[in-house]
Amino acid sequence: MKRFLSLLTLLLFMTNWAYSQNNNTGDPWRGTPQEAFLNSEIVATYQCTSCHTVTERGGTVGPILNQIGNRRDDVWLKRWLADPQQVRPGTKMPNFDFNPQQLETVVGYLRSMKKDLQTEEILAKNIDLAQKGELLFKEYDCSACHRMGSEGRFVGPDLTWIGSRKTEAWEQVWLKDPPGFKPDTFMPNFHIPEKGIAALTAYLHTQQGQANSESQQWEFRTNFFLGNTDHKRGELVFKRFACWSCHGEAGGGGVKNPNMAPDELMPALKKTAQNYKKNELLARLKNKTLPKSLDPRQPKPPFFCPDYGNHLDESEFNDLYAYLESFAPKKSKWRFK
Repeated sequence: MKRFLSLLTLLLFMTNWAYSQNNNTGDPWRGTPQEAFLNSEIVATYQCTSCHTVTERGGTVGPILNQIGNRRDDVWLKRWLADPQQVRPGTKMPNFDFNPQQLETVVGYLRSMKKDLQTEEILAKNIDLAQKGELLFKEYDCSACHRMGSEGRFVGPDLTWIGSRKTEAWEQVWLKDPPGFKPDTFMPNFHIPEKGIAALTAYLHTQQGQANSESQQWEFRTNFFLGNTDHKRGELVFKRFACWSCHGEAGGGGVKNPNMAPDELMPALKKTAQNYKKNELLARLKNKTLPKSLDPRQPKPPFFCPDYGNHLDESEFNDLYAYLESFAPKKSKWRFK
C-alpha cells in the first residue's frame, strides 16, 4: 500500500508539474469559456472535475466537457442536471439539487463551451476519405465519450475494434440519427452532413484493432495503480471489445438487433459462465457468430460477434471469464436442514 501511495503521489506531482510548465509556456485554454468554468464557484463547490475533464484537467469517469455545447442544447442540459437518473437510469452522475439560479448558471457555462465546427473545410481537403473522417472524429470530439486505444472515455462503446464488428452500412444509418435508431441512446444527433457521415464511416471501418496494444498497456497501468482483481481487470477487457454495446451494461441484455431470431433482442450474459466452461467459451469466441434472421427476406441483423477469441491472450481471457462469472446471481449462504 505504501508503494502504491508513493507512486500515486509521484504521478500527481508530475501531472501538476506538466500542467504548470504548459501554463508557463502558453496555455491554449487561457481566456476561454472552458477555463472560466474550470475556475468557477460551481466547479469548486460541486467538484465537477472529480469525474469530468475540463481543459486538460479532471477525472475520467464522465464525458470530457470541453465541447459539451456542441453536443447538448439547453433543454437537454436542464433535464439532465435536474435529475440525471430520469434521463439515464443507473448513471453514476449524482443529483446535486441545484436551485433555479444555480441551474441557469451551470447551463450558461456549458452552453458557452463549444467551438465553430470546420466540417465543410475538412470535407473540401484534397485527402483520402478516411483521413477526412479521422479529422472529423477529432473535430466532433468523439473521444469525449468513446475510447480508441488509450485515448478517450468509456461513456460510449469502445471503438478500437469497431471496424470488425459493424458494417459501414450500419454505421451510416447510426450516425445519421442515433436516437432514431435507438431511442434510449446517450448519443445525440450531431446532424452531420451526408458527406461527413461517409467520411467518418470510412475512418471507423479502418479501426480493426490496430490500437489494441495501446489499450492493453493502458489497462495494465490502470490495473497496477488500482490493484484490480481478476473480474475488475476482466471488466476493462469487456469494455475494450465493447461487449456491452450489444449485450447490455454488465451483460444485462435487451439491446435490439433488428430482424434477429427469435425476438430481435441480443442475449443477456448473466448465465454465460454457467453455460460454458472456459475452453468452450474461448472456442466460441474464436469464430465469428452471425445471428439467424427472423425474416430471410429482410436485411440481416446488423449486430454480430466477431472472432474476438483470436485476439485474447490467456490472462485476458481468464480475467474476462472471471468478470462473466460475477454476473451470476449470488448463491444464498443460508442452508436448511
